[in-house]
Amino acid sequence: MSESPLSPHAVPTIAHAQTKAVALLLLAGTLLVLFVLYVMQARGVFTENQQLLLVAENAEGVTVGSDLSFSGFPIGRVSRIELAEDGKAHIHLDIPLTQARWLRTSSIFTLERSVVGSAKLRAYSGMLDDPQLPDGARRDVLIGDAAAGVPELVATAHKLIDNLERLSNADSALSGTLTNLQQFSASLNGKHGALGALLGNEKDVAKVVASLEQTRALLVDARASLQKLDASLVNMQAISSDLRPIVDDAKAISGNVRGASEDLDALRAEVDLNLRKVSGMVDELNRKWPFAREQKLELP
Repeated sequence: MSESPLSPHAVPTIAHAQTKAVALLLLAGTLLVLFVLYVMQARGVFTENQQLLLVAENAEGVTVGSDLSFSGFPIGRVSRIELAEDGKAHIHLDIPLTQARWLRTSSIFTLERSVVGSAKLRAYSGMLDDPQLPDGARRDVLIGDAAAGVPELVATAHKLIDNLERLSNADSALSGTLTNLQQFSASLNGKHGALGALLGNEKDVAKVVASLEQTRALLVDARASLQKLDASLVNMQAISSDLRPIVDDAKAISGNVRGASEDLDALRAEVDLNLRKVSGMVDELNRKWPFAREQKLELP
């Protein structure tokens, strides 16, 4: 008996089912290929790279695919790690040509290991004006291991705790210093304040106070003397003002006397000239007769 198309046990037929299945398989394969190509592109398979070899004492914590970062950005990736003949770890990296411009001949490479997390490769280029790092360059790696310093840190912490225990003992120097500070603070709050705290006894404090009183008295006397001196200077200025007209008159008299002296000199010169003229006339009269004197004739 044949099954009816409406029977629940009947299998529905799909038109072109084989063609649709093949198309679905082709679509899935295409998507898979595209995904693989995308992953390869993301991994830099189709990117033109520059090779870099980093040499380290050990490559602990470094794995294939680890990034080389510069200023916090990945610029390269570890492609291979091997143990060289010299016993050192050779870390091969692929650097895309678009990122190779950040690496210079003066660049420094470090391998940093932290207590928690994986190791990190970092590049530092302080002088970007230096020549660019060539392809296939070999550079040494500076290793900084935070875990290696943990034992030293623990030992330092133990020493610090021991020092704190010694400082906190009752017979320690710090305890004595604190006691002295308390005593000094109590002295500051005493009768003579800071002076009593510095000197330490009443006798010396009394001497200093007496010296201060004497100094204050001397300052008062000096101030009075200065006031007297100021008064004397005022009086002298008044006297100087009174003498100024007298000095001016004396200068005028001196000028008149100087003028009279000049006139007397001219008069005396004129008198001397007249006397010389009279003397010359007398001599002339004496030479003429009958006033001439007898001349003695001397024989040779």
